[in-house]
Amino acid sequence: MKGTLDGLILRESATGESDKLLSVLAFGKGRLTIRAKGAKSFKSKYSSLCQRFNYVNIEYYEKNGIYWFAGGSSNTAFFTKNFDAEDVALATYFLDVAYEITGEGVVADEILRTTLNALYAVDKAIKPREIIKGAYELFAASRSGFTPELSGCGKCGSASEQSYFADVMNGSCVCPKCLGEKSSQELAALTDKYSASNILIPVSASALAAARYVLSADPARLFAFELSEGSDLDDFARFCETYLLNHLERGFMTLDFYKKVQKPLF
Repeated sequence: MKGTLDGLILRESATGESDKLLSVLAFGKGRLTIRAKGAKSFKSKYSSLCQRFNYVNIEYYEKNGIYWFAGGSSNTAFFTKNFDAEDVALATYFLDVAYEITGEGVVADEILRTTLNALYAVDKAIKPREIIKGAYELFAASRSGFTPELSGCGKCGSASEQSYFADVMNGSCVCPKCLGEKSSQELAALTDKYSASNILIPVSASALAAARYVLSADPARLFAFELSEGSDLDDFARFCETYLLNHLERGFMTLDFYKKVQKPLF
């Protein structure tokens, strides 16, 4: 069977002497593994095409349940002009998240479209990285079945406090009054990075409003909000990252690398 597809290359790996295995998230097909003969060789006219960060049109044929690359062209290649190590590291993390939350052969057009938008947003620097990163992480958590309920305090329903505590593992938030008077040591004991115990993160009202926007926004408008740099942005970024990692119950080496290459703020 022959066909064409439009998809984003999430991963590439060498196989054999000169072939590549491509993990492609494709419209209408979901995530597929495609074998590209000779693509590892610099002599191949398709070597530059068969690389991650390429949104490509691929011609393929299927034989015995295996997809084989037969040709193609680039629709969009990200990070080809202004290479920035921090941007590329963040975008690589996005590809890993997209791979993690999609399944082989399971259609995931909304995730693909949003991942493409996230890569574009980073490549063109349309927003601060932490806004793009946090919004994509919360979107990914929601599309993985872990949508938090943040409309108000999960205990009393109040939505007008100046600050809250995000209850990560229960997917809700709690106002300071309902949480009660707890010492910093008690709160630290409740905050445990990768466990099933309670994880409580202080979040400002502005950070919580940004998270609510992300959860309700059309994916095409996912990054269309503002947060001033400082505590509000820090709260938003910390909540979104912690929420995704704990609900997926894993970390990402690409996220660790992104943090290593981040430029100091001062």
